[in-house]
Amino acid sequence: MQIRIKRKKENDLKKKSIARALFYLNAILWVIYTIYIYFDMAVVNNNERSADIVTIYVLVNAITMFISGLVLGKQKKPAFYFPLVIVVFNIILTMLDLADLVFLVAFILDVIILWLLISIRNIYLSES
Repeated sequence: MQIRIKRKKENDLKKKSIARALFYLNAILWVIYTIYIYFDMAVVNNNERSADIVTIYVLVNAITMFISGLVLGKQKKPAFYFPLVIVVFNIILTMLDLADLVFLVAFILDVIILWLLISIRNIYLSES
């Protein structure tokens, strides 16, 4: 019985590490997309004002993904709920443009992160 509990804890810690890594990967994806979208809108299409606005929103998304990965390292309820809310919100937003490859990749990453978060919820909710 104790071996089973120990194995479950080890698996949960691995899932937590994978979820954090995927949050960081997602943040990197959005930073790269920020650079691309700014270049495309401001330089190629000469639409600087719109490019600035879109870039800020996408960069905020990247920052929240990175912060979610950091926060997930803590063992408290807010450390579970903050990333959960961010990933659900991001899933909703990425569903609006699944025809774009970046959004499709982000959507897939977000769904995997959501599945991992749900599977490790006991780490955060039982110890608080």
